[in-house]
Amino acid sequence: MGFSKPDKDLNEGLRLELHRLVDNYCDRHQNEPEGEDQEWVVLQELEDGFNEVLLNTVDLSYQNDSQDSSPLLPEVRQELRSRLRRSPVISLEDQDFESWDPRESFSDRVLRFFQRLLGYLLQKWRALLAWLRRAVAAGMRALCCAVETVWSVFQDFCSFMAQALGFTIQA
Repeated sequence: MGFSKPDKDLNEGLRLELHRLVDNYCDRHQNEPEGEDQEWVVLQELEDGFNEVLLNTVDLSYQNDSQDSSPLLPEVRQELRSRLRRSPVISLEDQDFESWDPRESFSDRVLRFFQRLLGYLLQKWRALLAWLRRAVAAGMRALCCAVETVWSVFQDFCSFMAQALGFTIQA
């Protein structure tokens, strides 16, 4: 499957932004953070950064694919954002930062939480995609029903007009 030039540019831009966020995350860990609160803040910032970059790329991709090059409607962007807000699913807050295995290095701990965050983000985006597919399917069903209703009324109108014109011509 080939990508068009705009898709390649978007994908490359997304890749670069994601790498930049990971680089910033790693830079913040050059010196060991102060503790649990600092680690949680850094992970929240990383999560927010990933979501923002991904949402912006979705918007840009939609504009590139949309016939009229219009951005996503504000209501749609808001709904996507609200579905991506932090939730207790990640449960990093529930981790007992004080009871870590003393043999575990700081780097290993950071890597473990980073991997957990990535897994969590994959779950959230998979759930968002599933919701979007359901919403689009429901919207398309509703649109099809509306078009079928209009088509039925239009067919009846055309049939009526054909009969009316037939009677008028015969008269």
